[in-house]
Amino acid sequence: MAEFDADRAILKGVYQFKRFNVNGDGIALRHAGIDPQDELIVFERAGERRGLLKKRMIYHHVAQGELAGEPYLVSF
Repeated sequence: MAEFDADRAILKGVYQFKRFNVNGDGIALRHAGIDPQDELIVFERAGERRGLLKKRMIYHHVAQGELAGEPYLVSF
């Protein structure tokens, strides 16, 4: 896996992709109704976990929200 290179990040100007704003606490995976073949990007903070659909992140590239009382930003 390659290391993150901040010099390659585009941090100003017009965003090419609309950010995915994750609101609320989400829903339990067993109630999400996703296909068992769908891939997830899973992250954790302070024992709380979130999963984002890989196919959604391929479009958005960036998701942001709040987890364990702190803001987060996930990029893909």
